[in-house]
Amino acid sequence: MKLNSKIVVALLLCVVAAITVGMVAAEDLTLPDGATFTVPDGFTVQEDDDGNTVLVKDNVAIVVLASDAKSPDDAKKTLESKGYTFKNQRDLSNFKNINVVEQSYDKDGMPVYGYICEVDGIQYIVSVANPPADWEITDGNNPANVLISSIDTSNVQTE
Repeated sequence: MKLNSKIVVALLLCVVAAITVGMVAAEDLTLPDGATFTVPDGFTVQEDDDGNTVLVKDNVAIVVLASDAKSPDDAKKTLESKGYTFKNQRDLSNFKNINVVEQSYDKDGMPVYGYICEVDGIQYIVSVANPPADWEITDGNNPANVLISSIDTSNVQTE
């Protein structure tokens, strides 16, 4: 049985289109200090009332900040002073060669995770608000995992 040549051409065009779509580069964003990171798939870039860059997908929001927190305890004190209820903390040292401490909080019934990351000696905080119940940062497809793993400090200007 011979396939119609028009069908074969249409199928080939679909394959080429699918490959091309898969090759679209992920968007990178630059923090004020010059560090860059990759926006996880499906997230849109917005700005909050304080001028922070916020990544949003469905009901999940992620904020990335260069941090002057000297330790996870400093970050915890700051968030508790803003009304966040601390739940627990776990050390994820050597998370893809990045020191990461995960802190979980509750804010008015909404789960919030804070990831204090040290990349090349520079502190960053990645905050995730309203993640799904099955949220697990060590999952390679987790958007915070993708983002944290992609932080590049090669363009950061140090004093």
